[in-house]
Amino acid sequence: MRILALDTSTLAGSVALLEDELIRAEVNMNLGGKHTERLLPGMDWIFQELDLEPRQIEAIAVGIGPGSFTGLRVGLATAKGLAVSLEIPIVGVMSLDALAWQARFYEGKILALIDARKGQVFARFYQGGADFSGLAEPVVVNPEELAAKIPDQTLVVGEGLRACAGVFAKLEGRIIIAGAEFDSPRGSIIGRLGLLRLKQGESDSPDRLVPVYLRPSDAEYSRMGVK
Repeated sequence: MRILALDTSTLAGSVALLEDELIRAEVNMNLGGKHTERLLPGMDWIFQELDLEPRQIEAIAVGIGPGSFTGLRVGLATAKGLAVSLEIPIVGVMSLDALAWQARFYEGKILALIDARKGQVFARFYQGGADFSGLAEPVVVNPEELAAKIPDQTLVVGEGLRACAGVFAKLEGRIIIAGAEFDSPRGSIIGRLGLLRLKQGESDSPDRLVPVYLRPSDAEYSRMGVK
């Protein structure tokens, strides 16, 4: 199956094209957001380099967050538009799941983090290894509260680390900090996880597929009088 996959949940964006589990091409862009300007050109480059037409895509996979509200809206709108116009299946993949799955080879606990701004992070714990799985529902939490719950020898991945580096520095020697190559969800991983869902006969309705926000947007906070 030829699947186009994308993620815009963080400031870094990623687009990939897979044929079953083979990664044919991938474009990763850490340009401080700018998904509206960069996403479509990234897709066009992939199509041109692989000498493919959009109509040759058989499915779309998209990261659904949690993450940047603006980024998620851009990614979801693009993915839904393609799915509807090409009349192909679409599958949503939680961006935290993609972050952790990149480090699934680690046999212990994994903690995936995405910067939630306002002094908080989006977080989810996982069990790594052959039995990789999520251990709890994703949450938005203060770093200090989260740090008190992290088991020893947990591998921590994701750009959310940078948002709470001061707090996590106090855990040095007790947890394992992943490198920057694990900071952002990759389109190729979104595609792999989307393919797993498709093989299980799962897909999402474009009308009902929505981002995982976990909290109100800044605009909603403003309407509530919260700064």
